[in-house]
Amino acid sequence: MSESSAEFPTTLTEAKSLLGFFTEAEAVNIIKSQGIPLEERKEQALTEQIRVAIKYVKSLSGRKIISPEVSDIAPEDLGTRGVELQAESTFQEHLARMSGWSFSWVELEKLHAFQPNINPEYVERLKQRAPTPGDVAGLLKFCLPLRSEIPKSPAIGGFNPNANTFTLISENLDFRIVGQVNGEDPVSGRSFFGFAYGSGLPQMSVVEYKGLYMIKNGYHRAYALLKRGHKSLPCLLVRTDNYSLTGAMGPGFFNIDVMMSDRSPLLSDFSSLAAVTYPRRLARVMLTVHAEAQIFPV
Repeated sequence: MSESSAEFPTTLTEAKSLLGFFTEAEAVNIIKSQGIPLEERKEQALTEQIRVAIKYVKSLSGRKIISPEVSDIAPEDLGTRGVELQAESTFQEHLARMSGWSFSWVELEKLHAFQPNINPEYVERLKQRAPTPGDVAGLLKFCLPLRSEIPKSPAIGGFNPNANTFTLISENLDFRIVGQVNGEDPVSGRSFFGFAYGSGLPQMSVVEYKGLYMIKNGYHRAYALLKRGHKSLPCLLVRTDNYSLTGAMGPGFFNIDVMMSDRSPLLSDFSSLAAVTYPRRLARVMLTVHAEAQIFPV
């Protein structure tokens, strides 16, 4: 996983955000919180776009009852992929505490979106990689990949011997500490203890909560497919009656009142007046592991 020679692209990028679903003050604060100085003319132009976006969202209605078409993926299309995916060690993470699940086709345009931001540059790169409409095998690989089909994400590692601290940096926002490891050096006989790191199995998933179908994982791929002309995506469809299990309660996501309202955001809104594009810094993940020995009285 670690590739010390890998180079990351520029730290400045853009965000396309559904700012029309926020208040003007909230939306302006989101842009300013990026810490990127803006010329007065650019700031005024973005503020005007925010006002247009808010006006557009206020004109929406009937969103709460919008529901995508859903159907099971045919066994002959899924082939052995379903069995192989379920054999993956991290697959069960997607199903934890869910009331039901299936491999399903879900209509893209009517999917609700609790994540307000996407990176349009990344979407364009994914759009180039995405299969053409009608390529079922390619689409299954793109949306429901096996671990052997996932490109490795570069991670730059470092160690500070003075502080006994390991540091890893990656652009893969799914990069995380995934558990502990321990064992014994066969040569010295010394024991070791530490943490395993990596990412989960990046299945595109949709969660159904009380009739509301929301993208749970794979926003950029979903939007890239929509722009590529696809009508539906193959995904892992999970179901729950517990909103806290939907994945929609993360920081920066739309709250439940917005999601369950008559103006609930849709994936297709990223192509509407509800979306505003503005400069932002590229997000990265940094993992740190620190070791320290202490003497204390007992």
